[in-house]
Amino acid sequence: MNWLLSACRNLRPRRSIQSLIGFSVLLSTCAGVVWACSDYGYDDPSSFAPEFFVDQKYSPFFYDSYNSYYLNADTAIVVDNIDRFAGPMEKEWSAYLGGQLSAQQLQFLLFKASKTQIDSVKTEVVANLNAQGKMFFNYLPLAKDCEVYSLSKPDWYDTDHQSPKPEPINLEDRLNNALAATKDPFIRQRLWFQLVRYQFFWDKTGKKTAQAFDTYQQEFPRNLMYYRSLGYLAGAEYAQKRYAQANYHYSLCYNYTWQMYLPSQWSFHPQEEADWNETLKLAKNPEEKITLWHLLGIQYDAPRALQEIVKLNPRSDKLDLLLSRMINIHELESAARSNDVIDTSLTEDIRLVDRIATRTDLAKPLYWHLAAGYLHYLNKEYRAAATWYAKAKAELPAADIDLQAQYKLLKTLLDVRELKKLDYAAEQKLVEPLNWLADLRDNKKSVPNLRFSNALSAVTQTIGTLYLKQNNKLKANCFTEVDRYYVDSIRVDSTEKLLIKRVKTPFEKVMVRYYPLTAPDLFYHQALLAIYKENIPSAMRFMAKAPGLKDQVLLADPFYSRLSDCHDCEFETPVNKYTASTFLQKISVLKANLRSGKNQYQNALMLGGAYYNLSHYGTARQFFQTKITGTYSYVPDDYPKEYKGLFIRQRLAIKYYRIALNNAKTAEQKARAVFLLSKCERNTYYNSFIGKEGSPDEVPPAGQWFQLLKNKFKHTAYYKEVLAECGYFRSYINAQIR
Repeated sequence: MNWLLSACRNLRPRRSIQSLIGFSVLLSTCAGVVWACSDYGYDDPSSFAPEFFVDQKYSPFFYDSYNSYYLNADTAIVVDNIDRFAGPMEKEWSAYLGGQLSAQQLQFLLFKASKTQIDSVKTEVVANLNAQGKMFFNYLPLAKDCEVYSLSKPDWYDTDHQSPKPEPINLEDRLNNALAATKDPFIRQRLWFQLVRYQFFWDKTGKKTAQAFDTYQQEFPRNLMYYRSLGYLAGAEYAQKRYAQANYHYSLCYNYTWQMYLPSQWSFHPQEEADWNETLKLAKNPEEKITLWHLLGIQYDAPRALQEIVKLNPRSDKLDLLLSRMINIHELESAARSNDVIDTSLTEDIRLVDRIATRTDLAKPLYWHLAAGYLHYLNKEYRAAATWYAKAKAELPAADIDLQAQYKLLKTLLDVRELKKLDYAAEQKLVEPLNWLADLRDNKKSVPNLRFSNALSAVTQTIGTLYLKQNNKLKANCFTEVDRYYVDSIRVDSTEKLLIKRVKTPFEKVMVRYYPLTAPDLFYHQALLAIYKENIPSAMRFMAKAPGLKDQVLLADPFYSRLSDCHDCEFETPVNKYTASTFLQKISVLKANLRSGKNQYQNALMLGGAYYNLSHYGTARQFFQTKITGTYSYVPDDYPKEYKGLFIRQRLAIKYYRIALNNAKTAEQKARAVFLLSKCERNTYYNSFIGKEGSPDEVPPAGQWFQLLKNKFKHTAYYKEVLAECGYFRSYINAQIR
């Protein structure tokens, strides 16, 4: 049965087969970049940190919703093979040369210098070199020729069409001749490595690679250079479809050193159950079998690998990584799964982990007990989760801050999820964990690697939902956004009183920590709503209680109306500058003048401009786009439904422009008022399409006010200004629209 390929079709992350780059190619071309290959998002659904349980040497394979592999984990700070092996190479050469060259000189010669530069340095230092130093400089030019085809930084913009590298002339003969002439074992092993790598690149059959490897391998120690050469042999075997041998050799490379973890695992790629069984037969001892299962579990089937490794050695640290990846993958799947969907694979894995966690011969029983509890939690089996957490609590080392924090995070998630009612007693129990989470959020406490963000969101959402069920919208809104909360002045008043309350209970202090707004935000919001109700005295009283916000300077003169709406033009050259507070004061003065009959045309025109600019189509969006109403509304339909009508309707602007028209004394004044009313008419036409299928005509119908402007005011200077400025009006005059 082709179980691996069948698993690939399952599309679950742990059982999918990714496109893997050959180990040998990775070693030579530096294309071994660890790409994030899972879902992208702003909130990682994980609350279980592998860093607390798994040896850091496995950190390249730690998992979260952004990365199936970590790019910058402690032991994976290198992203290509030039960097991956640079440190060991430098140390080996430094020891060989006995300090004849400084670290800076070695780094330059090994990793940066060209053949010409090598010759220049050699000329300067050759007199002070012993025999080994001279052999180093004799070897370097040959090595640089090998790098022409084997080492290159990848072109991220053209990964599929890398330019082919030319083969240096007579390189195979030069390598063989150098091997024949060189007695020094250190240099010989490096020449052998270069020959094996050369054959891998240039002999497509793979036969010469195997021949080069086998001819010399017995004379060299099993060190890093040996296993790098073995990696090329494995690549050649893979090309020959000798999958069992290739994967076995990759596992030996993996087991040698962390520098070989990533390229080995990425290249490890069983094809069928048959070749996998052949690979297992090649293992010479239980530890080699464990490594094979470990590699299979990382990429394909962690549960099966866990079962097999436990049989071989229940204390193996290679179990730890597989368990953490299985948990982190289930977290991602649980976050994406609908509540009514049953995940049978999660249930199966819970049974497996439960069985293993009951064993008494595990190296880390605390880890397994926490894992079992958390998997039950993900499966909404809260009683079972609590049982496992109780076992884990008894095993917690008192001095281990990380493990204490991880336990506390998982237990808090469970405790909140199990709440049926939020009464006084429940609130008192929540004070400490909620403050702890808030301290983490606010960087007042730090537990590196603790994945608390999603847990924080889950806790606050659960608490808010419970309060909503209890019809306590004030408390609910402190933890999660309650729909249409701020349109109710009584609710807003209650929240203001809580915020400004001098003596708060411990739980009220927690509520305020989680509430995202300040008292000035709320007072400003109430002032804003009062403006649209034309209750300016009330708006001014609320605005006075909003320090900071009331002093924000508006970008344009809110009483000014251009012929054509050009917000940037008005922002660049405002006629007058107003703050939020002085804007309200001016409105109050204009209304008073209007009531007293003083210059009614001009006062009404300015009030019309104010309310026009207080709509989506005007220049004062800054004034009404707030933390509550939304700050990123670029089109009329973007506004929250409870405020959309306030911000798009033209009713108040029309009201005052009509008053101005009725009180106009001259034809010029009337023409201006008529045109401003035409702008409101067009905006009202656009508004009629909001929330409906279809879109408004690119050129809407002219309407009554354009007709009036055309029929009654052709003789005015303002008419000529409109004709010059407004292309839409010109289209109407030229009978292009009706």
